Amino acid sequence: MKKIDAVMKIFYLDELLTELFKDLYDEGLTNIYENFSCLKELKKCAYVFLDPDIYGDDLSVHLTYVFEIDFAYDEFVDETVAKQPDMNEEMDSEDIIELCMNLAEVECERYNVHGKWKEMGVDFKIADTKLIVDLINKFVGKDVSKTLHNYSSYQILEEELREDLKAKLSETV
Repeated sequence: MKKIDAVMKIFYLDELLTELFKDLYDEGLTNIYENFSCLKELKKCAYVFLDPDIYGDDLSVHLTYVFEIDFAYDEFVDETVAKQPDMNEEMDSEDIIELCMNLAEVECERYNVHGKWKEMGVDFKIADTKLIVDLINKFVGKDVSKTLHNYSSYQILEEELREDLKAKLSETV
């Protein structure tokens, strides 16, 4: 997978989650919404690949309507690759593992915040989403949901997660 494709998948996932969680905010549940602000960390996973000099802090402005209009998506990708040609390169195994580890941290936060509210008797179906897990599965090429669950519930350590991701990735390469 090319770096630009991975970045765009993360930005798209961020948009989907923002849309889902926006309802909490719109319904006046700002306290709960803010607890799920850990999902803001998701974009940082994509920013790792982008040169900060290219878009700086204004990246979200450039992403407006990118996923609603096909030509806007193509223009954004073309512009990004033109400004940063290395984005058109294939990701190596280390890049994929690091990206998945960063995404796993976000999933761990989402899982635990959701769990905390559930323990208090408040179950938000929108917060019980597998979107981040599904994306990590795509990057690794195998189902890692059980391993991610074990990591999020502190049954395994970071190093064990990393080793499992490496093993599954090497099976698909």
